[in-house]
Amino acid sequence: MTANTRRKGGIVRQMLSYGGVSAMQTFVEFGVFAILQLIGLPFRLANTAAVFCSGTFNYVMNRNVTFKSSSNYARSIAMFVAMYCWNLLFSNLMMAWIPGLLGWSTMVVKIVTMGMQAIWGFLLCRYVIFK
Repeated sequence: MTANTRRKGGIVRQMLSYGGVSAMQTFVEFGVFAILQLIGLPFRLANTAAVFCSGTFNYVMNRNVTFKSSSNYARSIAMFVAMYCWNLLFSNLMMAWIPGLLGWSTMVVKIVTMGMQAIWGFLLCRYVIFK
């Protein structure tokens, strides 16, 4: 184990912390999305606002708590924003296509895509964004 890994607490601590941040982020994102959908905003606008709110929360918590990163701030925020742009595109495309293909509601598709994003998000944050 490298000194850098020990200093950050190791992968198990990071996974647990990431899971906690992701759980809180899920409430933020899904809550904002659901409220905006209930008041009549189209799903793309509701999803964009939800992803922005949860992304801001996620970046701050994971940079400072989960990964305790001291990496280049500009680099990490640019890469994090790129990941979130991909996540937004991916979730909007899935919510546009999957309900017609499988008959699922946009809420169910949103939950499924959020789970997928949590998996690749941890890997990207740990090994690329906050390294």
